[in-house]
Amino acid sequence: MKNIKFLSLILLVLIAASCNPDGKGNLPDIERVPIPLIKVADNSDVLIQDPAAFKGKFTVDLLFKEDVAPKSIDIVVTKNGDYSITKVLEANVTAFPKTVDVDVAKLATLFGISASKIVPGDFFEIGATIVTQSGLTVPAFSKTSNQFSADVANFPGSSLKIKYPVVCPLNFDDFVGEATVDDPNFWEGSYPVTITKEGTNILVVKGFIEDPDAVIKVVVNTKTTKTTVASTNVAPVFTPYTNLKVVGGGEIDACSKTISLNLTYTVDQGSFGTLGLKIKMD
Repeated sequence: MKNIKFLSLILLVLIAASCNPDGKGNLPDIERVPIPLIKVADNSDVLIQDPAAFKGKFTVDLLFKEDVAPKSIDIVVTKNGDYSITKVLEANVTAFPKTVDVDVAKLATLFGISASKIVPGDFFEIGATIVTQSGLTVPAFSKTSNQFSADVANFPGSSLKIKYPVVCPLNFDDFVGEATVDDPNFWEGSYPVTITKEGTNILVVKGFIEDPDAVIKVVVNTKTTKTTVASTNVAPVFTPYTNLKVVGGGEIDACSKTISLNLTYTVDQGSFGTLGLKIKMD
């Protein structure tokens, strides 16, 4: 019923807008606008951890290749969400897909600053300003609205923009030693754990759920700082239940030396759901 009312309202607006004395109506012309597809290239950096070493690469393409083509696209970048300042990274692109390499020096030059002024907490967003065949310009970023609706952003495979956050360099040794688990959801409290390193990208957390024998292994993707915890039986006996298992993932923050996890807790008798916790180095 709500949808019917909404459609009726649109119909009334259209009728009212078209009923001019001259009979010509005043509805604007409708023009098809292509949808850009901007994706980070495989095996390229997705975070700016070390500005001097960052090597970004991405492609700009069209989501629907058979749809109307743009007259041209400007590949643009903004800093820290300030959409009033947009810099052109590549202008007048007419052939797709277009591959673009980017480093911190190039980004800094665009914004008239030195690379040393780019610090953790900063971020850059890259989008596409579209010029249609008629000459209409559809900006990549706007202070007041989005160029495309949320529906377009949720199309399968859609990627309207990419983001390069600046983060602290990840040093695994900073996550070895004593730490505190803050778990207000499942355990409803805080408790100490000990973390050791296994290989080049695994952190072993011992003392989980305040059980000296309970261990989870946090696998870290050092390129993305995302983490995963494989399904682990942390407590064969968890009175009055049996076989408490956890599985999930999260991310690791080198700046605050914190691991954030969302874990799903199950026992033979059922599930406790997915709940969050944080592990902070002491």
